[in-house]
Amino acid sequence: MSNILYHYCSIETFELIMKYKTIRFSSLGVVDDIEESLTSDYEDIGKICFVSCWTDLIQESVDMWRTYAGKENGVRIGLPMNFFEIGVSDSELSESGSTINERNDIFLSPPCYPELMPVTYTKDDSLINLSVLNINDNSCEDCGKKSATLSFNTTHLGRFKREYWSGQSEWRYRLIAVPQEYYRNNNSGRYLGEPEEMVQLMKSDLVKMPFMNNHIDFPFKEEVFEEMEIVLSPLNTAEDNDKVKSIIEKYTNLSNLDLRLSDLKIRKQK
Repeated sequence: MSNILYHYCSIETFELIMKYKTIRFSSLGVVDDIEESLTSDYEDIGKICFVSCWTDLIQESVDMWRTYAGKENGVRIGLPMNFFEIGVSDSELSESGSTINERNDIFLSPPCYPELMPVTYTKDDSLINLSVLNINDNSCEDCGKKSATLSFNTTHLGRFKREYWSGQSEWRYRLIAVPQEYYRNNNSGRYLGEPEEMVQLMKSDLVKMPFMNNHIDFPFKEEVFEEMEIVLSPLNTAEDNDKVKSIIEKYTNLSNLDLRLSDLKIRKQK
């Protein structure tokens, strides 16, 4: 198997990637497959899982050009699987996580940096609608107050899709994030009380709690550009292709970036 993964996007998105040196992760609450954020025991809590979607298909996909690169123009970028780690120290990864937490009012769950996984396609409903909820009752030794803790098994969030989607041969970079408001509530004592009541309150709060954004932008190092492959959409005009070249010239110092025309010849849809 190739060490390269591919990401289809519009020219507008490509410019944002090149300008800010970040990749956008979207909440499962806003991805194409509505089922992805749903669980069997906690409504749509899958929205705490943020993903960036790629494919290992070397051959270009007409559907992906039309769906993810846009109906008018776009590019397909190819990068090594480990590109988030290129040129980055462990301390820098940790700093990136802290900055993202502060900027988005969230807490990233360990390991606090993108985790890569292949999507598994299945007919098993128990994998599509996962059970994620863990509840533990506690009692304070000093004051005797009872409390409950709510935790999630997030191991499999974002890993499974129905077989209908298998043609995408998808890989994902994944982040798990929870609004900081939940932890502020917990630290203020909001969830002290009768365990059963408090569990329901925690569940209700977390489901209703909005994220500041339904996306997270995670940074990568400029050295990554040296590894980047770019295929120009078959829907691009000559002006579109010139714009891609000007973006590369504006945001990098590279003169030998791997840039090529698509092998496909397809007509724009009206």
